[in-house]
Order: sequence, then structure tokens, then C-alpha cells
Amino acid sequence: MNKKLYLSASIIGAFVLSACQGTTSQSSNIFRFATWAAGNELVELRQVVDRVNTGANGEYQIEIVSIPSSYYVKLAVFIGGNQAPDFFWLTQELIPKYAHDLKVLVDLTDPLTASETLNIDDYYEGVLKSAKYNDRVWGLPWIANPLMIYYNKTLFNQAGITPPSFDSDWTWQEFIEIAEALTGIENHREEKVFGTVIDGWPNIETFLWSGGGDVIGSDYETIELDSEPSLAGLNNLATILKKGLTPTKSEVDGLGGNNVWFERQRAAMFMGGVQDNFEFKVGLLPPSDQFEIGYAPMPVNLDQSRSAFNWTASTVMHKSRADNPLAYKALEALTMSIFDWKIAPPIKNSEDKIAQNVPLKINAVDAINFTLNFARSGNYIPEWDGTSGINHRLWYDLYYKMILDPNFDYTTAAREIAAFSRDLISKRT
Repeated sequence: MNKKLYLSASIIGAFVLSACQGTTSQSSNIFRFATWAAGNELVELRQVVDRVNTGANGEYQIEIVSIPSSYYVKLAVFIGGNQAPDFFWLTQELIPKYAHDLKVLVDLTDPLTASETLNIDDYYEGVLKSAKYNDRVWGLPWIANPLMIYYNKTLFNQAGITPPSFDSDWTWQEFIEIAEALTGIENHREEKVFGTVIDGWPNIETFLWSGGGDVIGSDYETIELDSEPSLAGLNNLATILKKGLTPTKSEVDGLGGNNVWFERQRAAMFMGGVQDNFEFKVGLLPPSDQFEIGYAPMPVNLDQSRSAFNWTASTVMHKSRADNPLAYKALEALTMSIFDWKIAPPIKNSEDKIAQNVPLKINAVDAINFTLNFARSGNYIPEWDGTSGINHRLWYDLYYKMILDPNFDYTTAAREIAAFSRDLISKRT
């Protein structure tokens, strides 16, 4: 979700492809682990790693390499300078590039399949998919952050609207109708309320999926952006924008961000990830400004399928450790220990860990567990990332323009980006 973590493909390639022939000699049982964690998150991660090292009883040791800023730039410098960390974090959209284009990752399919402690079937299917490319597993996912609907029960009651349940089969049409009914009412400060808030978040895949479409098909080759289902999904977004059910981009920025609109009871529904800490923030407000938060799944798509964008990240292994079985053992132990720290753990039957790890999420557990069954990432390919990639065009030539102009011709833009994407794939080496 953090755009600051992204790096253009050209910059990554310039650093990494220049030095993919090997790394400096390393101790066989000391593993360097690169992370973007900083501040309190880094303190907590150190505690996680300390527990792993203690449990290893000297068999191996994991050492943290903290890269709190310009993470991917500095990671590329390490790799290009033959100082690659043994383990490092990658977000889902970069797995194909590092595995296919840069060829610096270890294929973890066989050790994960053979593992007796963390089996490949333990993962939710949609989460494991985020670490796959060409049907091979290139990392161990350590977190799941699927989208769900946070809603303001106070505003729903004020408008006389029955809220959706944690497993509701409500549709996008119903979501829009409810947002319309909530838009224009006043909160306790006599401020106008909007039904929801969209300012470039959630990501555009959410709306493409809402029509039963996608950017790229499940075969990781076919471009579906200009298909009728995808255009129907974009129409859902256009309807929300044209009806004024969300504040404008400038209004969102003026108040301080999309999350602030929900926290200040200016937006009644928010499409957010399970890690959004509204429970904590609302608890800090004066009693007169506090409200009860409700949770619902993303609406059912037009083709009757369910989906929820799932931001995930994996810990991957550098190819220099490919022949070291102890490396996989350490990586697996690290991953499983993170399951006891972060929410939501990306493995099945981990309901108790959610409230245990973050007690304030106790009321969200049912919605989180329900959503994890159909949460997924995009069908990412090597051409996705970077300033010359598909995602760049999706944002600047489609989504951003729709947000700024509700009457923007998204159909023509989608067709142009689809043609661009097909051409990009045809040039793959």
C-alpha cells in the first residue's frame, strides 16, 4: 500500500542486473534479513527475531538489516554490490520482477511443500498466490491485509439504515444505494456526511473486480482491462463519483487524508485493510466524538463472485542461499514467529491470533476471517511495476483522471492502456 516502497523497474534493473553473478562469501549459519520496519515496528520485530534466535539454540542466527527509507533503492544497491541480504521483504507486485527478470530469488516451492511445520496448504489460497509466479512459490507470505468495509454504526442508525452483517451478501448496487442515502445527512457537529471516501484508494482493481473484470487474466497473459466486465466495474466507480457520494480529491486532502474523513464522522463507510487502526484512533477522541465501528465484507461482484484486494508481503531468499537447507529452516521459523505478531496471519485456523495480537480488533475477527477466504492479490507480471509499466499507466491515465473528473472517458482510456499492455507483453524476452 505504501507507494514510497515502489521503485521503477529501470532503476532496479540498473543496479541488480549488473551484478547477478554471485555474492560475497557468507557464514553458513548467520543470515542477514532486510526489512523496511522502522520505529516501534522495528523494536517489535527485533523482539520477534530474538525469540527465533533463542529457539534456534545456536544452530543459526538471524541479523536484522533495517532500511527504513528508500528501501528498494538501497536493497538494489546491496544486491548490485554483491552484498545481498539472505532474506528480505518484497510486496506482492514485485515478486514476478525479482523472480523472472532479475532472477535473484530462490524457488521455495519444494521445501515449502515438503515442510512438516508450515505446509503449503496452510496458507489461504489468495495469499499464497501473491508469492507465486509461473506456478512456483518465491517467498513465504507473512501477513494478510484484505480490504473490508468499516462503517459508522451511529450514522447508520441516524439514517435508519440496517447495516450489513460480517458475512453479508450485499451487492455493489446496494453499497451505492446506502452511500446515497447517507450522503447529505449531518453528523453531531452539523457537518455534511458523505457515504464513502475514494481518493485513489482503494486501488483500481477493487472496482474492476466489482464488475467481474480484471487488469490481467488468471493466466497472467490475457489483458482484460477493456473487457465488458471490467468496464462495468469502472462504471461502479464512475457512478459513485458522479453522484457525489465521496468528497472530491481536494476536499479529502484538505482534511488530512481519506482515513481522517472516517475518523471525524464525515464519511460513513471506508474501504480499508484489517491493519487500519481506527479502533485505536477513535478511542483517543473526546467521548462526544467517539462512535461504534461496524465491519462488513466487500460487496458481491456483478458476476456473483467475491473478492477483496489483499495487500500482502513475503520474505524471500536470495539465490546465494539456494543450496543451504539451514537457510530455509531459519526463514520458516522467522515467518511463523511473525504470525504471532502481525495481523492478519495469512494461514488458516488462526482466528485466535488476531485478537491475541491486536486485542482492539476483537469485534472485527468474524469479518476478517470471513474475508480471508476470498481475499486475493492482483495477477501481477514483470511488466506491472515501474514508470514504464502497466500500473503507472493505470494510475496516471485512468484512475487519477476519473477522480479529478467524474465525466472522464474511462472507456477510451481503458482501451488505450489495454493495447499498451498487450504490446508490452509481446516484447517480453
